[in-house]
Amino acid sequence: MIKAVLIDDERPALRGLEHLLKNYDEIEISGMYTNPLEAIDKIPGINPGIVFLDINMPQLQGIDAASSILDLCPDIDIIFVTAYDQYAIEAFEIHALDYVLKPVSGERFEKTIHRVMKKNGIEQKGSEERLAIKCFGRFQIGWFQQEPIKWRTEKTKELFAFLLYHQGQEVSKDEILDKLWPEVEIEKAVHQLHNGIYYIRKTLEQYGIDRSLINISGSYSMKLGIVSLDAVLFDECCTRIKNDSDIRELEAAEALYTGEYFEGSDWPWADLERERLSRQYGGVIVSLSQAYIEKKQFNRADELLLKGFNRNFYDESITELLMRLYKKTGDKAKAAKHFLEYTRILKEELGIKPQENIQKIYISIK
Repeated sequence: MIKAVLIDDERPALRGLEHLLKNYDEIEISGMYTNPLEAIDKIPGINPGIVFLDINMPQLQGIDAASSILDLCPDIDIIFVTAYDQYAIEAFEIHALDYVLKPVSGERFEKTIHRVMKKNGIEQKGSEERLAIKCFGRFQIGWFQQEPIKWRTEKTKELFAFLLYHQGQEVSKDEILDKLWPEVEIEKAVHQLHNGIYYIRKTLEQYGIDRSLINISGSYSMKLGIVSLDAVLFDECCTRIKNDSDIRELEAAEALYTGEYFEGSDWPWADLERERLSRQYGGVIVSLSQAYIEKKQFNRADELLLKGFNRNFYDESITELLMRLYKKTGDKAKAAKHFLEYTRILKEELGIKPQENIQKIYISIK
């Protein structure tokens, strides 16, 4: 067991780290502090193995705090978790174990923990037994830090994805044939379906996936065991956000959405779910950007909103919030550049003008 101390002047950031560390039984949180001076005073008595440390804190800069901690306990590993990348060289000059930029994704954090375990000679519990299914962006299934499954054919992959979409439910043979082989004669389609199920089971078995993790039985029902499924995790985050728009949950949801649902796959049956998740992600971008603006983290809000705009040019809420951000920061050049680009896209693609409220915001900035 490795003791960990978390230091960050922002409580939501501490809760975010705490949430991430709950996935690792090998690490015990022995202290959480918003004041680095208090943490430095307590650390000798705790004698932790690792310290997760923010850099930009009002009481004491993280680099200085790390130096003080290492003077007291030279064997402690320091991991900087920060929104700023300009301190990386200084961080590694004091032999920090890692330097992680906020917002921290689960995938990036996994690499940090793997480094901690390796340095301490601990075989990470379950690290090679974690099966992840990725539906956002390129669809793939694989063990942690291993090559993903290679499917025999694209249709076999689509059949698996279709059953995954309906996981936990029984899907009839007729529905599968209608969605996946709509123009194929019935006998041939049934034959392809039976072959597809056979090759899915064979592929899973050859890849070392036990039926306790992914099982297809009965009337074509897929049941999942302890598997990391990004689309489900995203939905869970969005559900929690509806009850409490904590910035930690917003950042977690944003990090999970690494691309469109089954991106690049021409599967019409997935269109409605793709659109639903895309709308949810648009809402996450707006809410998270608003949270950054409230915290005066204007650059992060700007970057995130532009990311959202490039993903969906027609989301009026994103452009409206961008214009309000530029009005707040007084950045007339960025406001003009974005408004002109937005106006051009609407005219060329849809033959319309920006909404009146967006035009008014732009005029007020000029």
